[in-house]
Amino acid sequence: MSAVAGCATAPAETTVEPTIALMPPTVTPLPTRVPPTSTPETQFDAQALNTRQAVPTQDATPSSLAESDPVAASLVSAAQRSLSGLLNITQRRVQLVEVRQVTWPDGSLGCPQPDVAYTQALVNGYRIVLRAGDTEYIYHTDFDRVYPCAEDAEVLPADFFGTPEATAEATPEMTAEATEPA
Repeated sequence: MSAVAGCATAPAETTVEPTIALMPPTVTPLPTRVPPTSTPETQFDAQALNTRQAVPTQDATPSSLAESDPVAASLVSAAQRSLSGLLNITQRRVQLVEVRQVTWPDGSLGCPQPDVAYTQALVNGYRIVLRAGDTEYIYHTDFDRVYPCAEDAEVLPADFFGTPEATAEATPEMTAEATEPA
């Protein structure tokens, strides 16, 4: 057997002719359903750009926490997925009512079960209230877990509703002054 090697001839250069000649585009008027909007004469007011206007600030609502805190947003989403799965509805139908940061007094996350021992340490987390239809559902979380909690089983920390203001008659100083002879 003989091998043929090393003798290759270069192919002759050929020019490629296009098979289809390009045609210039034609303008075909097509009716539009909505007419185009007109461009305003002035795009901006230069004087308005130089003046500072006060931007109204919104008080931070408990629900806005889910927009500004990525951990809260993730836990709200997990709670919504959980509730939509339990109710067999789409997650879009589960609305956020409220989310608040909470320091739970122990590992029960404010939803203790009978005959269960819990870690006795403060646990940071959230209380999430969701609505599906006309019913509200409560979820308690730490940073890893999301638990549904029935309203009647819920145990909220003492500072959850804020610290009550002391009244004059409730303070020890006022009680002592009231009992001292004048």
